[in-house]
Amino acid sequence: MEHRMLLHQFQVRATGDNIALFAFELEADVEKVLHGEPWTYDKHLVALERYDGRKPVNELSFCNTDFWIQIHDLPFSLLTKEVALSLGATLGKVIKPADNSDLQGGNFVCVRVVLDTSKPLSKGWLVSWDQDKEGWVSYRYERLPNLCYWCDSLTHDDKDCVVWLNSRGSLSTEDQQYRSWFRAPQFNGAKKAVVEVLGFNKPESGKVQSTPSQER
Repeated sequence: MEHRMLLHQFQVRATGDNIALFAFELEADVEKVLHGEPWTYDKHLVALERYDGRKPVNELSFCNTDFWIQIHDLPFSLLTKEVALSLGATLGKVIKPADNSDLQGGNFVCVRVVLDTSKPLSKGWLVSWDQDKEGWVSYRYERLPNLCYWCDSLTHDDKDCVVWLNSRGSLSTEDQQYRSWFRAPQFNGAKKAVVEVLGFNKPESGKVQSTPSQER
């Protein structure tokens, strides 16, 4: 797995079919691991599912993973947490952060969503600004693992895809559904995207805001 964290004692049991059971000593460690999604091994997605031991392991679906999604190409007036949460809800269950600064980048907004990884990842959404204006907003995914650019599957990359293999090299990159822009660098919400500057003659509002700029 790519990122690390300090955990207390836990046990791992292999159950076959690329499935392993993790038994943690503390519930807090379970939350740490789930909060750290998405996890990867050798750049491939590691799907996690909370398990209470009450049903056979082969009945677990392993199809839900949390992703941070950046929403780009919105008008400046719509770069708000309300818009981020609203658009995120069209993709899946939204996980609201404790700090709203995690939602606002310089020229985009972010939202953490539980995605059904058995379905294609959405490239974007047609959004109406008002009664007579609309535009396309694009979604970009942070820490996105290997993704097949031919069939949008997270279970293999494009060189191992049946679509590509069956084409015997006749397909070109123009035939791919997804491009590298689908991946987004990880946004650090701790770095403020808006700087407030107080002038010598303090206005009634008490602050003057500069133009937002993305920092990482």
